[in-house]
Amino acid sequence: MHTRFVPFAVGYILTVLLFILVTLLAAHVQSDCGLPGLFGVAGCSDAISRAGFPLVFWEEGGFAYHGNLNLPALLVDLAIGVGAGIIIGVLVQRRRSKQEVR
Repeated sequence: MHTRFVPFAVGYILTVLLFILVTLLAAHVQSDCGLPGLFGVAGCSDAISRAGFPLVFWEEGGFAYHGNLNLPALLVDLAIGVGAGIIIGVLVQRRRSKQEVR
């Protein structure tokens, strides 16, 4: 791997991992039974599970059971996460390049 690519990759991967963690945290807060309910291991009845950050792209459950996958919201969430990863990766790479010049 080219050494100039490493700072970009580190910034990109850390940013995407941060978005994944924030999405899990948002799913825990938005779901009636938290993450166990989201993964189907909680003993809650009639609970609604939601996932997505910043847009909710998945919702399932309830007394009158319903399930909804909002594909446009999922694509927007993915675009925000990947876009932020690219921007942060480029900024980290530029900062590293400026430090090497000094």
